[in-house]
Amino acid sequence: FSFFMVIIPILGEALLNVMDMASGESAVMNTIGWLPLTVGFVASFVSGCAACKWMIEIVKRGKLVWFAVYCVAMGLVCILW
Repeated sequence: FSFFMVIIPILGEALLNVMDMASGESAVMNTIGWLPLTVGFVASFVSGCAACKWMIEIVKRGKLVWFAVYCVAMGLVCILW
């Protein structure tokens, strides 16, 4: 529920950032440029969609043991870090 509550403010802030970038007032655009940002966006979108599809297939099969192993491994990495 809390995620749904913040969707509108997040989208509004993103719109303001895009408007700043389009007008040339953004420090990010002055140092990085459109091409690297576009390539990064496309790469993150494609990898995010692939990860979601992979996770949905795991949940459909009911094989959440691999997700549990992943959670334990990432938890240990975070604790040890």
